[in-house]
Amino acid sequence: MTYFSIWPFFIIMALLLLVLSLPIFRVIKPNTQNTHRVQTIDGLRGFLAYGVVFSHGQNFHTLLATGQWAGSPNPFYNMFGTVAVRLFFMVTAYLFWSRLLASHGKMNWQSFYIKRLFRIAPVYWCACLGVFTIVMIETHWTLRVPWTEFAKQIGSWLALGILPLPDINNHMMSFMILLGVVWTLQYEWLFYGLLPLVAWFAQNKVRALIFIICAIIFILISAYFLQSYPIIRQVWGVLFMFLMGMLCATLQQYAFIIPFNSMIQSFFVSAMIMAIFILAPNGIYVSSILFAVIFFFIISGCSLFGLLTSSASQRMGEVSYGIYLLQGIAFYWVYSVPFVRHYVLQGSMEFWGIMTLICTLILFFAIIVHIILEKPGVKIGYRLSVLLSARK
Repeated sequence: MTYFSIWPFFIIMALLLLVLSLPIFRVIKPNTQNTHRVQTIDGLRGFLAYGVVFSHGQNFHTLLATGQWAGSPNPFYNMFGTVAVRLFFMVTAYLFWSRLLASHGKMNWQSFYIKRLFRIAPVYWCACLGVFTIVMIETHWTLRVPWTEFAKQIGSWLALGILPLPDINNHMMSFMILLGVVWTLQYEWLFYGLLPLVAWFAQNKVRALIFIICAIIFILISAYFLQSYPIIRQVWGVLFMFLMGMLCATLQQYAFIIPFNSMIQSFFVSAMIMAIFILAPNGIYVSSILFAVIFFFIISGCSLFGLLTSSASQRMGEVSYGIYLLQGIAFYWVYSVPFVRHYVLQGSMEFWGIMTLICTLILFFAIIVHIILEKPGVKIGYRLSVLLSARK
């Protein structure tokens, strides 16, 4: 076994699922007020979140060994983190575009944004509180910038990822305490903002399909001519992933059914995943299309031999937002101990032992925050949206 072996990932994930299968965690239940849930997607989320965690774990080892924040020599971990984020974007687009298609382009936007706010804010602000605490401890609780500037910095952080994240109190690279994962929230809000503008296309499935195909063609053509502009290339890449999720939702409206049972689907998807990770196709668009095919199988009921529909996977998926957002704080706390930083470089067994500890801490952080903040926040958002809709 080496620092970059694949099989420890599967052992650690199996241990986490075993823990989550214990009766004590029955308290983690899906939000019954959400009628648009897809069970296989719920089970997928936890694995995607931990894909990012393990990718960052490899980065931390490279940082300690070489002093540089870089990826793993094993493409499995590098690709897993990237693929996980892409599938998260597809999940978002699929779920909300499906709602628009089901309602023929009509949605109570006030209710929608209130629910999104109370879904995202509690866990995010909890993560911000962790960052603020760490920064102030490291700056010895001394204000190193004017208080007006400090207030602006805090305000930018509390803006739910919409605004850029400045360094806090002259603490360099404050955003890396959360390992930079907040960047995805900027694109989530971009998608939520674009939904009312494209809702007209969701009034019927023909119009929706034509719109999505034209948008995909436009992005592919323009991306070819704008390769020298990295910011545009990144935005276009994310929008393409959203379009893949929207395309999957639209194809479902056409009752496009995969003519295989769940077992055959699971074999096919497993083989396709292994082939993609082994061959590692170049280009964001090619790999995104391939994973969109896999994603369509999953939303069509492919459970990967029952793994995605198991109770443990469902519980992990329920707390996946916390796993994704709070991982940086767990990494920071553990690796802030000098003994740990020295210990993980003694050998691969030591490294994977610390990774097991970190993954377990992340899971328990996410569970606690889910019970105390996330789930109550979702309920408050739902009740507030109903109240405001009734008054209106």
